[in-house]
Amino acid sequence: MSTQPTAKAPKPIAFIDTETTGLDVDHHDAWEIAVIHRRPGHPDAEYLWQIRVSLAEADPEALDINRYHQRFAVPDGELAVRIATNDMPANRSVTGGDMMLDLMAVLDGSVLVGSNPAFDERFLKKLFNGAGVTPAWHYRTVDIATMAVGHLYGQAHALTRQHCDAEVYGRVDTLLADGWRSYELSRQMGVEPPAKGQAHTALGDARWARDVYDAITQPDAFYAASDEQLGEMAGEALARFHGGAQ
Repeated sequence: MSTQPTAKAPKPIAFIDTETTGLDVDHHDAWEIAVIHRRPGHPDAEYLWQIRVSLAEADPEALDINRYHQRFAVPDGELAVRIATNDMPANRSVTGGDMMLDLMAVLDGSVLVGSNPAFDERFLKKLFNGAGVTPAWHYRTVDIATMAVGHLYGQAHALTRQHCDAEVYGRVDTLLADGWRSYELSRQMGVEPPAKGQAHTALGDARWARDVYDAITQPDAFYAASDEQLGEMAGEALARFHGGAQ
């Protein structure tokens, strides 16, 4: 019998974002939820829901920032709607039960990744608890801002050992002196933050979280390419060069 340890399969990832009626989970609710579900060996799957919630205690500023009144798309008489995405051609009204079943399917066992995902997790827990469902996603969420800061200090560590000069630590300290500004950290990772029309929308922010996560965790395509892929890249570059020189 083999005594070699069995490698654990990577956990699925759920890039998440919620838009809410305010910041206080005791008085406010999530009205828009986006999940980009990633499973090994499968393409990312996008999910986006809007839910009819009470606005009795809603914060008008929050509704203005996430453009609730302009974007709310749940038809009269319906509780929720699954919004069209890259994976779904048109909006479709759904029952609360069906929405919760879909959410359970994509979140259970998944690692939640986002920009300050602890905030989104609180509102998701409220939604799950209200439906009498115990959340079963991974206990540790992953914040892209924390990842970016760790990445910057990791680079500082490597460069300091390489050049025997700790000056780069000072540059990172200066960058972070006014706090962990997520948009600036995103740019440091080579990812532009969401444009004005996509910022503070659940799917726009979930896609942004995914892109920052990938920029940190995945190698540049050039270094990960096979010899054949490098040859194709070189051929495409030469074709563009000669085409532009004509």
